[in-house]
Amino acid sequence: MNLRKTPFLAALLILLAVAACGCMDRESVVPDEAKVQVLAYADPVADNLLAGFNEDNYTKYSRDFSPEMKQALDEAAFEQNREFVTSRIGLYESRRDPVVTETGDYIAVVYKATFEREDGVDIRFVFKKGDESHQLQGLWFNSPKLRS
Repeated sequence: MNLRKTPFLAALLILLAVAACGCMDRESVVPDEAKVQVLAYADPVADNLLAGFNEDNYTKYSRDFSPEMKQALDEAAFEQNREFVTSRIGLYESRRDPVVTETGDYIAVVYKATFEREDGVDIRFVFKKGDESHQLQGLWFNSPKLRS
């Protein structure tokens, strides 16, 4: 098995677990007032995580991870993921157009991001509803260059 794909398989397993928790629930866009409330905590989490990504600083990157996320995406996996992403699309530059959705017990925020060598990269942050600590439950980077 290619070790570079191992962290992505772990992320896929987390995604499948999240999907299984709400098998019958459909993802729906949240109303604007709820979106504002979610972005009030999601934006700072995204700012910190992406700064940690660019700085190659796992402690900063993982600051808002849930215990399960820290286990699934430890420092070694972070280094592999970061190398994979930066080798294909470079470092993170900016983000825009957040879409906030909910499915079952989870809230997701998807930003369109610009990296050095690709624009329109989806970055998905998943939080658990009702978790006042706003710990990150899931994280995905998705783009054509990352899938190739």
